[in-house]
Amino acid sequence: MRRFLTGTSAVDTTFWGGSLILALILFFVVYDNNNFAGHWEIFALYVSMNLMWMLVIGTAGIYSFATVAVVGACAYFGSLISGGSQAGTDVAGARSLNVVLMILAAAGFGALLGALIAAPTIRLRGVYFALFTIGLAEVARAIVRQHDVLGRSEGLFGGARFLRADQTATEDGRTIHFFVGLALIVFCLVVYRLVDSGRLGLLLRTARESEGVAKGLGIDVVRARFAVFIISSAVLGLVGGFYTGFYGGASLTIFDFNTLLLLLAMIVVGGVGSAKGAVIGTALLLYIDRTYADLDTPAWRFVWIGIIMFGVTLLTTRGLVGLPNQVRTYLERRRARQAPGEVVPAPAASSEAELRGL
Repeated sequence: MRRFLTGTSAVDTTFWGGSLILALILFFVVYDNNNFAGHWEIFALYVSMNLMWMLVIGTAGIYSFATVAVVGACAYFGSLISGGSQAGTDVAGARSLNVVLMILAAAGFGALLGALIAAPTIRLRGVYFALFTIGLAEVARAIVRQHDVLGRSEGLFGGARFLRADQTATEDGRTIHFFVGLALIVFCLVVYRLVDSGRLGLLLRTARESEGVAKGLGIDVVRARFAVFIISSAVLGLVGGFYTGFYGGASLTIFDFNTLLLLLAMIVVGGVGSAKGAVIGTALLLYIDRTYADLDTPAWRFVWIGIIMFGVTLLTTRGLVGLPNQVRTYLERRRARQAPGEVVPAPAASSEAELRGL
């Protein structure tokens, strides 16, 4: 906890403070816009998912694609145990759990799913783990389609929600959803920071760079990777519970493969191994995705996202989050070439987070 409080650089403090102020300004300026409220909910969910995915890929070096599957399964689980049905009856009396207990139960279910996924596969490396997990969303989709209790293709709605029926599409409802989404983002940021900057994160980065050295130092690599996978899965389960809390349930669209690809693009564009990168990438690509989705040419959003992803991958070394340091390095080297008699020291990264990545 001490490292969490004292290890933040001035650049990080400015970024997070500015991001919070920007979010509050947008809320107070366009809080009466239902489109903004809907986009904010998606943003909060996507940022939270990307932060946990970043923890698995960036910190632990585990090439997992189970993010969407875990969130979707826990959203269905949360809806089911809180009174959701295929008919989608949103009746408070039909609910067996309130929204808080539903979210906690979804988090526990996420941890259980993480254990079931990781137990037989955590020793797999690279592409083999990716191949195993990439099809989990389709497996979950197939299971839902085959069972009436899960709503089949109609979805499972009527579960516990953050809002009462009379608060939907109201100023009070938008305010509640805004601050609930903000709380979710802050919680996931805290979890990311505690794990990534703590002892577990240090062990995982050591193992990622050289597993042989890590084992020589007495680090139980498998146990450390298993632990971070369980932690991330539990938080992803929590995100699934929030998904149900926002929408009252879940449908098959939550397992859409395009969603998985969009989340991956957000991580790559923002910068792997950085919480700031997760926020920047999510904000940029979600803006493009939602803007073109509301126009007459929605397919163009995939074209622009692809162009941005290609450009960032080709021109940057650590995504958009590392671009300022990359430009600074280029300018200092250019000045060194113009003054060959001077010795220019190698530029230091502005924060430890900028040194991390794949």
